[in-house]
Amino acid sequence: MSEHVKRSPGSRPYDASRRRQRADENRLAMLRSAHRMFVERGYARTTMAAIAADAGVSTDLLYKTFGTKHRLVVEVLNYDATSEVDSPPVLEQTRPQEVRAEKDQRTQIRMFAADIAQRTRRVRPIDDVIRSAGEVDPVLATQRAQDQRTRLSNLQAFVGWVAANGALREGLEEEDAAATVWALTGPDMHRLLVDELGWEHQRYADWIRDTLTAVLLPPPADRTT
Repeated sequence: MSEHVKRSPGSRPYDASRRRQRADENRLAMLRSAHRMFVERGYARTTMAAIAADAGVSTDLLYKTFGTKHRLVVEVLNYDATSEVDSPPVLEQTRPQEVRAEKDQRTQIRMFAADIAQRTRRVRPIDDVIRSAGEVDPVLATQRAQDQRTRLSNLQAFVGWVAANGALREGLEEEDAAATVWALTGPDMHRLLVDELGWEHQRYADWIRDTLTAVLLPPPADRTT
């Protein structure tokens, strides 16, 4: 005979899904407020209390969710890269996996260029904050250096996906190819082309596509008519 849990009159069943939804909503509000305030005020002048007040949550909840301001700014960067809360690692996300599954090298590079251009545009503002703060904050300097090493590792995987579908340009080793992609698609190059030269986003994305195609792949075979 089954037993039923007795509830006091007027009590409601525990709704785990609603609690999770509310937690996600609070997390998103905190990330968005932190992004805005870090960009507007800079890292040092932005307090956890101010972020919590802007997000409409308690300071205790902000600390409970992210731990420290150092960790919070890193989570903002991760969110900006994907526009998702608690997204999977970059290489496991949908667009990189589509690049991996593609069998034509030039199409792979075109797909990658469109994706990386969007990601770089989104993370540039908060990366600028971390970069500037890292000049006086060794914790953030170390974190940014680690992030760049992780980015290089991800790009080594991308180069491997391209190389699996055909030869790279003659004499180009995969390690050097990954370093080239890392330099060309990073925030510093975006800063030079978009901020300094005033390029529009589509021109920047097309430049990545065309430059990586020329640098990574053999030239097309000559055709005569």
